[in-house]
Amino acid sequence: MYSVGTVIKFDLDTSILIKENIKEIKNNMLDNTYYDTLTKRASLYEDKQGNYDYSLFSNVGVTYLYVHQKGKKRGIQTKKEYISIIIDFLIILPSVCKKNDIRELGRYDMENYQLYLEEQYPKKTTRSKKVTILKSFLDWCFEEGYLKKKISRGLIPVKIDKEEIPHRVINPDTVEAAVRYYNEQPKIKSLILLLATSGMRLNEIVTPKMKHLSYDPRLKKYYLETKTKNNKKRMIHIKPYVLDALKEYRKRIGLPTEINPYDESPFYPNKYGKHYNRTYLSSMLSIHMEAAGLVTIDLQRVTPHYMRHFFAQSAWHAGASLDDIAETLGHSSTKTPKENYLRTQLKKERDVSHLVDVNV
Repeated sequence: MYSVGTVIKFDLDTSILIKENIKEIKNNMLDNTYYDTLTKRASLYEDKQGNYDYSLFSNVGVTYLYVHQKGKKRGIQTKKEYISIIIDFLIILPSVCKKNDIRELGRYDMENYQLYLEEQYPKKTTRSKKVTILKSFLDWCFEEGYLKKKISRGLIPVKIDKEEIPHRVINPDTVEAAVRYYNEQPKIKSLILLLATSGMRLNEIVTPKMKHLSYDPRLKKYYLETKTKNNKKRMIHIKPYVLDALKEYRKRIGLPTEINPYDESPFYPNKYGKHYNRTYLSSMLSIHMEAAGLVTIDLQRVTPHYMRHFFAQSAWHAGASLDDIAETLGHSSTKTPKENYLRTQLKKERDVSHLVDVNV
């Protein structure tokens, strides 16, 4: 078994990553317990300009420090993503660049690595995320003196044409039909309702506990306290009929259904009464939505994240402002709702062709 201490050993050779349990290593690296100890070690040889000495650290060690660096509000899911992308990069180095250490890389090596990404990942959105995270990591390594060359110059940002992004427009009747399809399965029914009526991400559903649900007597509404992707607190309105479906599911698996500020059980539990793994739940729900015929208006398959788009679009058509939609979904500005969730709707509504007619 690999402990975090073993994973981030200063002399850990990157090639070892190929032979060991990668999934276990990635999971262990989420533990930030060792951050202060490692930073203190790097500070022992601090120079006159205040730069720490990371020369004794392995590539895995600096990855750990980069992911957990203080001053960055990165949630668990974001850290998982960073760790996965960077570790995958370290694993593939020997075969793509014929080198085991990022300190041996040059700008040309990174250009070759980007060509590899283009071959392996046709979707621009996937490549864009990987390049953005790697570029940030390598820039940090250069700024901290771990890298002597700014090899990140070899990575070119991937430009995504907004027109290439799927419209993700779902007919409300299709969502209602899916809910009816699972009327006798409160586990799936409650999950679809939670996503469709709140715009929550799956992580915002699987993270909180039942004790985070409360009733506001003034507003006469139920609210769930959870955290957004950026680790900000979000109060989510849970409608009574949605809560009823969830209570029925909890009842069937033997968990309490009443609101209790001391209830440590997950808000949305698995059948064992434990917190769901977000990735597993996403895959499972995608299969169930497809089985229920839940597709977009252009007959494309729907993922759980599409429900976030459905919520924003439904709120917009009901008269909500862009500011309120952004605030509800936990965005700091209206840019994301405007460019991602409501792009198609806004184009249609701003079309002026209805003002021009040719009378014949």
